[in-house]
Amino acid sequence: MNGYLRHIIIAFLLLFPITSRGQVLDDGIDRTAEDFVQVGLVAAEPGNVLYSVLGHACLHLQCPAYGLDYFFSYESENAREKVLQFLTNRLKMGMAQFSPEEFLKVYREEGRGVWEYPLNLPPEVKSELWRICDEAVAQGMDLPYDPVARGCAISVVHCVEKAIQAANRANGTQYKIDYPEWKAPFDRTMREIFYIYAPHGWGLFWCMTLVGGVVDKPHLPNKEKLISPQLLAETWERSSIAGQPLMRKRIELLPPSALPHPQYITPLVVSIAVLLLAILSLFWGRPYIEWLLLALQTALGCLVVWMWLMPLPASGWTWLVIPFNPLPAVFWKWRKYWALPYACVLFVWCAVMAGELLWGQILVEWAHIIMALAFGIFLIRKVK
Repeated sequence: MNGYLRHIIIAFLLLFPITSRGQVLDDGIDRTAEDFVQVGLVAAEPGNVLYSVLGHACLHLQCPAYGLDYFFSYESENAREKVLQFLTNRLKMGMAQFSPEEFLKVYREEGRGVWEYPLNLPPEVKSELWRICDEAVAQGMDLPYDPVARGCAISVVHCVEKAIQAANRANGTQYKIDYPEWKAPFDRTMREIFYIYAPHGWGLFWCMTLVGGVVDKPHLPNKEKLISPQLLAETWERSSIAGQPLMRKRIELLPPSALPHPQYITPLVVSIAVLLLAILSLFWGRPYIEWLLLALQTALGCLVVWMWLMPLPASGWTWLVIPFNPLPAVFWKWRKYWALPYACVLFVWCAVMAGELLWGQILVEWAHIIMALAFGIFLIRKVK
């Protein structure tokens, strides 16, 4: 069915009676009833790839009277299939609509658990929320990809807040979500939040490597830091609206079935291997070891600098630019002039970053620090 035609039909079914309270149409269905539209926050377990490192959040909307049952989820084009579009800020995203079977199929295949938290939203808000989601689906994949500003959990918050505002304007109400007054973890930056809530592995390592800019700002509004589905659920469990709890007890939609597979080749293991190679080069220098270490530093440096200089979403200045950049490769011919001073800079950088981590301020991962230390040791070898 054409998206706009479908929107008109659902808008009539869901919104018409809300604008004239208490009406029951000839079919005998009370469209102002609390359960005419049912809304739930859906949260899925974290996955093993970059885009699923925090899990996933979306909205589950149902209208049993008309047999409507859909999951509304913000999705992006496949970055793995469109790497060039991602690196040049041409990747798109938008809201998609799925049947329960379609939505849960992917998580069932991956063995990831999925839970739903029913929301106690007023009827007017739930109907407006359905309209907003339906309009977003009709727009298609036309939004620039932004995993922070339009991440799954943040997008759910924005949709619900937008529906509350629309209901207030249409009906003269003053609904709002009363958020809890709790400090942790909102005294953290967004980088620190996803470091806390994401499983440690390659997905988190690449997140910590690629993102920068806004994720390190400490004084963002609390609602803009709800980037983790788990954190969003924990926050809304403590929130209220119209004098009642915002969320009810969670429902298990899909039990986790994947057995945990220990990762032996982790970023930390790889970084330690690189460090051992650098130490080995001090006593047993071989050209292929030296070129391998320089190639690793240059490749990672090109990626970090590209993400910093290009106007990509969730990118910007990052402390990783200091140890990881392509300048050493560019000026390699003249290394006898700069290798030792730069190595000293790297050692100081490692000490400061390690101190920040031990103090609880998360700017980089241990793997980054160990790799930078390895490159500093390697440069000492090249001074000889």
